[in-house]
Amino acid sequence: MLVQFSVDNYRSIKDKVTLSMMTATKDKERCFKIRNYELLNSAVIYGANASGKSNLLRAMSFMKNIVLNKMKVIQSTDTLPHDPFKLNTTTQDASSTFEIIFFIDTVKYRYGFEIDDTTVYTEWLYADEKGKEAKLFYREMGEEEYVNLSFKEGYQFFDKKNTKITISKNQLFLWKCDQNDGEISKSILNWFKHFNIINGVEHDGYINYTMQKMEDVNFRKEIIKFVKTADIGIEDIILEENDIPKEMLEKIPLPDELRQKFLEDGGLKQVDINTYHAKYDEKNSVVGKEVFELDDEESLGTRKFFKMSAPILNTLQEGKILAIDELDASLHPMLTMHLIKLFHDPKVNTKNAQLIFTTHDTNLLKPHLFRRDQIWFTEKDVYGSTHLNALAEFKDVRKDADFEKEYIQGKYGAIPYLGKFEF
Repeated sequence: MLVQFSVDNYRSIKDKVTLSMMTATKDKERCFKIRNYELLNSAVIYGANASGKSNLLRAMSFMKNIVLNKMKVIQSTDTLPHDPFKLNTTTQDASSTFEIIFFIDTVKYRYGFEIDDTTVYTEWLYADEKGKEAKLFYREMGEEEYVNLSFKEGYQFFDKKNTKITISKNQLFLWKCDQNDGEISKSILNWFKHFNIINGVEHDGYINYTMQKMEDVNFRKEIIKFVKTADIGIEDIILEENDIPKEMLEKIPLPDELRQKFLEDGGLKQVDINTYHAKYDEKNSVVGKEVFELDDEESLGTRKFFKMSAPILNTLQEGKILAIDELDASLHPMLTMHLIKLFHDPKVNTKNAQLIFTTHDTNLLKPHLFRRDQIWFTEKDVYGSTHLNALAEFKDVRKDADFEKEYIQGKYGAIPYLGKFEF
């Protein structure tokens, strides 16, 4: 479970911003308890275009990719990705800092690092098992470093005499601890693997995952049941394998030898996603089913809903964390609300999965759907820097207030200020 995420000097985020999933009001709904912490099931982020909503989620994805070493930094000359705030001379060449607090079972961890494209300047890991935080390791360039004796997977790389961790300056210590099957480091890496960040606009990026899950008979049944709840007329969804016509294969830009090999082996096949709809006669009696090809004959919203179904269901089933940029894109407001309510329903969300998303849909700003501490706003200042605030931080906002009306009126900020235009 996610407790808190902080970042500074990343893209439009100049100074430190923090998104917290801890409750900040006395409301009892849409939260769950772990130890003595109450955590929220979801968080929604509003803001004008280019205010930094997406950059907050990108920062989460950036940290995840660094921790999982997606860029394959192996040699000392390899570079790290770095995307600082470029609108200020003090930050354009400075390092960026990321920190995340999360639970694995009942143990709370706090992990973070400060990096630029060549160097990990600081890195730290703390663990809290019963209410008191213990430092497992801390590294800082040019200063004394520390590894806890009980953190055996890391202590073996600690030079006690010089109080230094023996590691290349462009690598995370967490990576090195994992190389020897470190129990704690491996559990942290697995936690990050379960933290999914997807783009609600470019939903073709995760269709392969949904198609893969469709091959599981039981999961396919859940997907179809889920899609039926959306009332979009789909009765069934089938993956069908078809041969690619020879004339199309000849047009695909492939080396001649490879194309010839495919032809000799019987050609190539493609997997089509077909939806089935009920077909009626003149008396409106069902007489059969009509097959639609998903990407050619279904609406953009239907395609998105299906393609997002597997990540959403898997998140709910396994108690993961799902962050979606522009959840509402191409979806009817009631359909978006339907997805959100799944995470708020304790009968569905039995493993305390969490949803974090950005949106422009003000129809969702309702007290019956979100608490004040679930609603966040991004706003840029005159210097181009993103700031992040929760609705719970605003004074004199009642729990039953008309959040949508007050937001549109500008009471919470985070709306576009439109200038006058004329020819």
